[in-house]
Amino acid sequence: MPEKQKIVVSSTHLDSQGFVVTKEALESMLPNLNGERRVKLGVEHVRAFPPFGIITNGEIVKGEDGHFYLTAESIYFDNHEKIELEDGTTLFKESFHEKELNKPFLESEIEEIQKISISTDPANFDNPHGFDKLMDFIGKESELEFEKSMIARKSEIPDPELIVRITDIIVIALGIGASKIPEKIGEAIGEDLAKFYKLIKTTSTELIKRTIPANRPKNFIIEFNYKKAVIELIISTNNADDVLNAVAQEKIFSLNEKLEKLKRFKPEKVQFLFNDEKEWEFNYLLTNKGEAIGKEKSFRKRNETFKRIIDKQNLKK
Repeated sequence: MPEKQKIVVSSTHLDSQGFVVTKEALESMLPNLNGERRVKLGVEHVRAFPPFGIITNGEIVKGEDGHFYLTAESIYFDNHEKIELEDGTTLFKESFHEKELNKPFLESEIEEIQKISISTDPANFDNPHGFDKLMDFIGKESELEFEKSMIARKSEIPDPELIVRITDIIVIALGIGASKIPEKIGEAIGEDLAKFYKLIKTTSTELIKRTIPANRPKNFIIEFNYKKAVIELIISTNNADDVLNAVAQEKIFSLNEKLEKLKRFKPEKVQFLFNDEKEWEFNYLLTNKGEAIGKEKSFRKRNETFKRIIDKQNLKK
């Protein structure tokens, strides 16, 4: 039987970032927690870690203090396997023995991307207008239209993170799944690519300058859809040139072969990290059955981080 824990997801109390979640906002989270797709059980909002399991069975209860609490059940994967690939690579897979618990993840659901979007966390600015000032500056500098949105993470001051979701046109221009393109269309795509690189340079430079903690690496995420899967590329750096290098056509083109090798697992989401050798490296994927498959070190780093959190909490008791 998998390990299960009752947890408080959120409440109407004032949180560590000075925000109050309304009861209506708590209620709006219930469809995700109780839907056909699973919410990931993660560690400290670290995007590069594979899930520990799922969060489900959400309900709202009223506490003795008069506040409302969104509670749920965290269920940890209890099935752990090794997978040997043809080239000798060893991957790890985590899932549930109980098949009814294995359902695809909510974050793997494909959403059509009609316009580039940029999202970041307002908690990473040292004043309440920092988010708007960043987006206004990018908007003035950019030659591409984009949508802006906020992300919310409940760590006190999480590492700065910026997500850029890109359209199919930009994906083709970068060389993912590209076939021969007619010359006139190719010229138009080339112009969009040049504008995209300008957007990335502006966005990465300004995020590094403006966000806190200043001494922590900034996480840049490029997200797009490819063959019914969400592809997520993560660059952790304090150098804007690293971000530009990571999205250079020759670097992105290398993903084609890697994605082809992984299609046997029927992934709905695939994540790559830009490593110390300045190359894209497979990290983990989520399958259409809700399984997590990835490199040994991705699971190890997740487990080590979780242990440090538990040890720190035990010291406070």
